[in-house]
Amino acid sequence: FLVGVLLIATALAGFIGRLKGVGALITLLILTGTVTLAFRVAPTQTPDPRNGVIAIEHSAYAEIRVVDQDDVRYLLIDGSTHTAADTSSWNSQFAYVNVMDIAKQFFDQPGDLLLVGLGGASVVKSFARAGWRVDAVEIDPVVTRMARKYFGLLDTEARVYDVDGRQFLITSDKAYDLVIMDAYGSSSIPFHLVTEEAFGLVKSHLKPNGVLAANVETLGWLGATVKSMAATLNRKFSHVTAFPMAEPPDQFGNLVLMASDRELKLEHELPRPLDRFSPEYDQNHAWDNRFIVDTNGVAVLTDDLNPIDVWSERVNLASRKQLHTFIDKQGIAW
Repeated sequence: FLVGVLLIATALAGFIGRLKGVGALITLLILTGTVTLAFRVAPTQTPDPRNGVIAIEHSAYAEIRVVDQDDVRYLLIDGSTHTAADTSSWNSQFAYVNVMDIAKQFFDQPGDLLLVGLGGASVVKSFARAGWRVDAVEIDPVVTRMARKYFGLLDTEARVYDVDGRQFLITSDKAYDLVIMDAYGSSSIPFHLVTEEAFGLVKSHLKPNGVLAANVETLGWLGATVKSMAATLNRKFSHVTAFPMAEPPDQFGNLVLMASDRELKLEHELPRPLDRFSPEYDQNHAWDNRFIVDTNGVAVLTDDLNPIDVWSERVNLASRKQLHTFIDKQGIAW
């Protein structure tokens, strides 16, 4: 094959010689067909169960994949991981889902939850098992169908609305004890869900003493997204607390911001961790390291000024690198 390439290159020498630098190289690759090598490592475009690719669908919003590896099922949206769940129990493998469970302890009994962003339904299952009444909002009906078909979501666990989260808030008049914001596009939080105006809408749907919890992907505990979201939440709530999980604190990971007009105190003690790699450890670590974000001089996100999608590019790059560390089979993920 290489000899053939060299022969073709020689035959084209007169033409290529008139070109300079990178242009010549690109032209040679295109004319000889060697550019196709760049695509041979691309993901498979059809399901391949033997190699763990369970399903691939294209919705109006994204390409969606379901991938199995080492007893964990992943939901990938445009190559970004949105769910990782144990296939025997559907328990999430993501620390942030465990940290979201802390919010249960702010109430003396289960209440009404609104989840914005269904994904693979890990959060739904966690709260439904604890007796919470769950409404979930998911803009992409293909994601909802995937959650039911491949991640064990039951109709009894949640009532799911296939609509944009902000549109649901505008049209619904129901009040909730807890609202969880876990909506991500392929690479970032939809900007219209994290503005001062959007958080005002959320607050209008919270019962007295209600709590808002938001999942944030960040490069470090004090990443730009964390600081500006905290500053924006401070415009609407008197108490805003950050619950971190990534270590060390300057690395890529998730952080949960919780906001309320009451001080966030535990009604029940957190379960003690059995080991370092357990949901209980994630909860205790986040609680013990909770902090108030210093938002002095930090920009507030509004409907007409919100650079969160720009900030998310570096975070998204780190996220995808991490994905390829764990999903290492060629052809599975972008």
